[in-house]
Amino acid sequence: MSETASLRDTLYKKLVGEHPGSGAQEFIKHLGVIGFSFAAAKVISGVVAIAAGRLLGPEEYGRINVMASAGAAIAPFMLAGLQYSVVRYGVKPETRARVFGSALAAAASLTVLVAGLALLFRGALADIFHIDRGMLYFSLGYAAATAAFLLTSGMQQALSRFSRRGMGEIAFSLTLAGVFGLGLLYLGRVYEVMAWAYIAAFGGTAFFWLYRTLKEVKPAGFSGEAFSSMSEYGFYNFGASLGGVLLLNVQGLVVNAALTPAETGVYAAYYTAAINIGGYLAYALATVLFPKASAAPDRRRLWDLAVRGWLRAGPAVILIFVLVQCAVLSLMGRHQYGLDPLLIALFSVAGSLTLLWTTLGNIILAEGVNASRMQLFLSLGAGLLNFLACVALVPALGVKGVPIAFIIAYSAMIGGLWLVKDSYLPPKADKTNGAPLP
Repeated sequence: MSETASLRDTLYKKLVGEHPGSGAQEFIKHLGVIGFSFAAAKVISGVVAIAAGRLLGPEEYGRINVMASAGAAIAPFMLAGLQYSVVRYGVKPETRARVFGSALAAAASLTVLVAGLALLFRGALADIFHIDRGMLYFSLGYAAATAAFLLTSGMQQALSRFSRRGMGEIAFSLTLAGVFGLGLLYLGRVYEVMAWAYIAAFGGTAFFWLYRTLKEVKPAGFSGEAFSSMSEYGFYNFGASLGGVLLLNVQGLVVNAALTPAETGVYAAYYTAAINIGGYLAYALATVLFPKASAAPDRRRLWDLAVRGWLRAGPAVILIFVLVQCAVLSLMGRHQYGLDPLLIALFSVAGSLTLLWTTLGNIILAEGVNASRMQLFLSLGAGLLNFLACVALVPALGVKGVPIAFIIAYSAMIGGLWLVKDSYLPPKADKTNGAPLP
């Protein structure tokens, strides 16, 4: 056994209390490929974010977060949960062509429809988001590019092309850096530079890998039968995506409406250093964990291993978030964004909760449609709780109200998941004879 494999097995045993089997070794291998690629990509995009925060200043940097938040609120309507459906139903080779073709046709139609309606009612929509029409146009471009990127990523996951998935993240970050640099030269230190960079990075990467994917799998035309089997699962995930917007993106819009532009920039910096990084790590984890959980013969055991690992690693995860925030905020400029110990602690807990929810939630979601229905109610309920908490706390506590609301909402969602888990996991087996326990 190589030293790397020995170290891997030792760390795994310390976390979950047993040696990894062949399935666990394969999972760790895929997670290692994704983890390395995502880490390299995050270093590049992190440098861009730090440079943007330092060069643009709090007010312009805050506008980037507001633009992205509005775009993230629009994107789910362009996808309707199809990015999850292609993973769930595209893993089977015999149905893959019909699933991919139906998803592409539906997503293209929805994107045109949503963009058309948004432009038709642009004045009212801009007022709802508390932004001007120019920012709304950028948000629409951001939403369309993000939707294309997520759908293409789902196809790669269905094909188990984890190395390509990781290369896509690196390509995204390199494009982001290149366009941002050019934008600074031609447009100056304004938020539009980062808006163009995001649209080019998401859109360009999506269409490149879509081209490569379609060379491997020739999609069939739109299939009503395939779409019907995907639609219910997609609908529940669409609802959960709206809950995700209320959990992860609505804060920027509330802060923008309630606080000053400078305070919005401070919020955006802390959000980038904690929630964005936590969400990115969660995204990397889910890329490998969801297909693994979908194929696992015993998800109850997978759940138990995950809980055991988190009980041991949780404090270290929070500490890592603290250190990362200190480093990022210092590089952005303490004179611009500050270094508030309480705010750092609150955002560190909030970032850790995103990872915990992703770990446990993906194991339950692999059950199928019933679990997606449950996630819909949990996500929408927690999202609404987060929104109401932000509306109540942000005007009173300022930026500190954001992580407090986040912690309240995610704790409620994780607690709800824990209460209902037995309905979605197989019963524990009796170790003496292998029979299910009563």
